[in-house]
Amino acid sequence: MGDILDKATALIRCKDCPWYKNCVTPMQISAEDIGQFRLMMQKADLPESAKSEIENALEGIASMSQDMLLQSCPVFTQRLKEDPKLAQRIKEMMQHWGEEEEQGK
Repeated sequence: MGDILDKATALIRCKDCPWYKNCVTPMQISAEDIGQFRLMMQKADLPESAKSEIENALEGIASMSQDMLLQSCPVFTQRLKEDPKLAQRIKEMMQHWGEEEEQGK
């Protein structure tokens, strides 16, 4: 009986989640985010050369992170933490992405 309740609770949590059906999205760093960081850097008591180096490094990291990082909903994150088999299944799906289409040709 507890198993059924756990599944029902998980379904309700998922449907109540503001991320519903959009569990994972690429990380988005906007120009506004970078602008806020620049504002913080201006207030920091650092030499001007250090500020520009840090700004350049941050812009590079921000650019790379959009291709490498994902944001996920709290329900999806919790499910991955609780179920290593789920993470393994997702990994296998990604490793074999498109192979079914190639086999069908």
